Order: sequence, then C-alpha cells, then structure tokens
Amino acid sequence: MNFAAAGQASLSFFSVARGQSTTLIRAGATGTFSKTYRDSNMENSNVVPTKLFKFVGISIAFVHEDEGEAQNPADRDKIRSGGYFHFRIVDKDILYLPLVFIPEVNPFVVNTTTASLGAAGGGGANVAMYKLPIPITLNPYENFNVTMNWDGTVAITKAVDIYVALQGFMRRPT
Repeated sequence: MNFAAAGQASLSFFSVARGQSTTLIRAGATGTFSKTYRDSNMENSNVVPTKLFKFVGISIAFVHEDEGEAQNPADRDKIRSGGYFHFRIVDKDILYLPLVFIPEVNPFVVNTTTASLGAAGGGGANVAMYKLPIPITLNPYENFNVTMNWDGTVAITKAVDIYVALQGFMRRPT
C-alpha cells in the first residue's frame, strides 16, 4: 500500500487484489497501476478461498519514491514510531502491535565513508520477522483485515510503498 507524503490515518493491507488498480511506486514515480505478483499474491480482497494458512510471523518492507533521498531512514522511523498494526479475523481482534516491533526485511544501510545509503535486500530462511507467540490460523473463506493506523498526521519527505508479509505456510483443507 502507498503511504502518501502528506500522511495517512490508516492503510488497509490485502484489500486490493492482484489485477486491481491502486496507487503504487514504479520506477521511482508514484502513479495508478494494476497490482501484479510484485505487489500481492491475493486473488480476492481480504479472503483466501479454499486454503488454510498458519501464520508464524509478520514482516514489513519499504519502497521509496526516491531511493537515494537522505531523509528515507528518518521517514521510515516516523512511519514505524507513529503507528500500530492491527490484525482481525472475521469479528475477532487477533493482534495489536506497535509498528516498531515489526522488523524490516530491507533495512537501510548507511555507508559513512561515502555518505551513501541504500536498502539491504531481504528474503531467505533467516528473514527478519516478528515471531508470533502462537501461530494464527486463517481458515478458508474467513474474512480478515490487516491495517496500520497512525495517531495524528505523520508527514514524510516523499511517498513510500509499505509491504506487509504474513509469514507462514499454506495447508489445503482435506
């Protein structure tokens, strides 16, 4: 989901399925694009039909409109320190968590010798994640909502796409 430079009250993840249009950053510019597998593996908004999932952790990632902007680390910090994560299945609140507790899979790396910065790549078996104390089960056809909410306005230098990964595994029901 795209976090506008002027700030947002909340963002609702997994609510725009693959193929639907939304505001995203592509090649360093914000615009309206159809989601592809780059952006989501969701075929339906807020529901996964015919599959059962067990989630064991949560990760986030950021894509900046200008990856070389010196304020990017500060912008990420404003976003993370000013908000909280909310996970809900059907009518049950499953988790409220300050965003500062959720690790980034692509943290910023600053080279103090050349004063350059960039995002480190993520992925692999040791991906950074908030490990859930008890796995969360999402049954087939259950509606779920994942939101990030901010208290007040968190303005940043330029727009940022925020990714949420619910780390887990899929089980096909028998």
